[in-house]
Amino acid sequence: MRWWQQLDLRRAIVPGWCALLALAIAAPWLRGGFILSYDMVWVPHLDLDRPEVWGLGSGLPRAVPSDAVAGLLGAVLPAALVQRLLLIGSLFLLALGTARLLRHRFLAAQLAAATFAMWNPYVAERLVLGQWPVIIALAAFPWLIGTLVAKDGPRWSVVVVSLAATALTPVTGVMGLLLALTVGWRAGAIRLVVLAALVNGPWIVSGLLHASIARTDPAAVRLFDVQGEGAFGRLGSALTLGGIWNTDVVPTSRTLGLAVVIAVLLGAVMIVGLVRLWREERALLGGLVVAGGIGLVVALAGWLAPDTVARIVGDVPGGGLVRDGTRWLALLVPLEAVALGTGVHTLYDRAELTAWQVPTAVLALLVPIAAIPDIAWGVGGRLEPTTYPAAWTDARRIIDKTSAPGDVLVLPFTAYRAPAWNDRTPVLNPAGRFFGRTTVTNDALQVSGHPIAGEDPRAAAIGRVLRNSSDVPASLARRGIRFVVVETDAPEAAEAARLLDGAREVDLRGEGLRLFRLVDVVPPAGDRADRTAMTVAWAVGGITLLVALGQVLAGALRSARSASRRVQTRR
Repeated sequence: MRWWQQLDLRRAIVPGWCALLALAIAAPWLRGGFILSYDMVWVPHLDLDRPEVWGLGSGLPRAVPSDAVAGLLGAVLPAALVQRLLLIGSLFLLALGTARLLRHRFLAAQLAAATFAMWNPYVAERLVLGQWPVIIALAAFPWLIGTLVAKDGPRWSVVVVSLAATALTPVTGVMGLLLALTVGWRAGAIRLVVLAALVNGPWIVSGLLHASIARTDPAAVRLFDVQGEGAFGRLGSALTLGGIWNTDVVPTSRTLGLAVVIAVLLGAVMIVGLVRLWREERALLGGLVVAGGIGLVVALAGWLAPDTVARIVGDVPGGGLVRDGTRWLALLVPLEAVALGTGVHTLYDRAELTAWQVPTAVLALLVPIAAIPDIAWGVGGRLEPTTYPAAWTDARRIIDKTSAPGDVLVLPFTAYRAPAWNDRTPVLNPAGRFFGRTTVTNDALQVSGHPIAGEDPRAAAIGRVLRNSSDVPASLARRGIRFVVVETDAPEAAEAARLLDGAREVDLRGEGLRLFRLVDVVPPAGDRADRTAMTVAWAVGGITLLVALGQVLAGALRSARSASRRVQTRR
């Protein structure tokens, strides 16, 4: 008998189903180009010699270390491929890791849990909002849980890699630590805190270096609180993993009455699962409930106690981590997915007649999909790849050829764009990462027509120059600006260009941009002490991760050899 005939094909069912679900979402991404949506900004070349990539910029380290990870991977592989590997791989690992948490349950239970973990409002809304580090962190959660609750004790290399995957942004790093402590405190709380501190070191150290500006506009709290979706109301939206502050990214299916009926059905199955978990896996349930409870409380806090949250974000350094409370619902996803899978296991177990078991299994897969079918095809076609216009590439070429020091400023001085070449999909200004130099953009936001003050002092100073200076080009040059890029398809572009009267304009091939070069530039100074601190943080975190990855790969090779020997024995 051939060796492949000896393989247990049942083992391929769960990975195959997870891959199918991921590809159903990612089908439009198989075309060329970049996926640009709200906070998801991807560029052909993210230069690694920019200080802000390493946490040394003038603003808060919101994209530390996620930008460095994207840049490092993009130095090895094409950036568009890196984006797809991270997005599709995270969706696949999220579903597969959740299924593994129930590998002692029936296959139907594993598939149902995997489906729900990927096909839910939280994943759909965060994808459209472009928060790809959140999706990666969510994918790491089940693997972190699985190794911490293993009967033979945790594999610490897996713990480190999982925590590192959650550490791409400050918010997800904190969530990863909280989940580890609630689920795995018996394995050693101090050890978990130390390991989390090591892999989260880059943004922690950068945050300490920026502590003087690490406060957020309190007005943001009421603008970022949980929102009701359709007939769910605010509490119902949060419990069903929705309620995002930006109602423009909510899938249409969430506004239908059928969604409420399906949510009630899923909730009933989850309750059945919670009862069984209480009887059989109380320790696991306790950790998941505490983590999920924390996520739910933070999500609701901006609505139920806005004044308290406003004081936290306005007065406590780093308090802005709870500004977008619904982002913390990621901690509720593992609880609900495991509860649903366990509930399906219980119902399947009680369906004594085979004729009932098959419909139970089918419904277990179809109901979570029916709850939010428009997550398929790039969340209903909202996430379509695009390409940068030729003028952008030409502007970068010219800026790269210039050896004179100085940074780039992008006008109009607003944070988000909705360019025609991106099908008018709103996106955080891509110019902030596109060019090979530090690029100053406005970090102040407009949410539902209300302004939210930014934290970057350099951006604030540039804003004052644009508003008040009688000689804008000279004032910008004194503040370290060498090039000014004007996006002509953005609102108020003509007014912005008029501020540069007298500055030398550089000809570009293509349309959509105007490029101005300033003279008599005073280069901004760097801080050597800050560079030393960040170098140490990156070195310690990187070495910790590399050692853990080596151990994980060594373990995977040993497992592969063992599987090969078993196959040869059967032959």
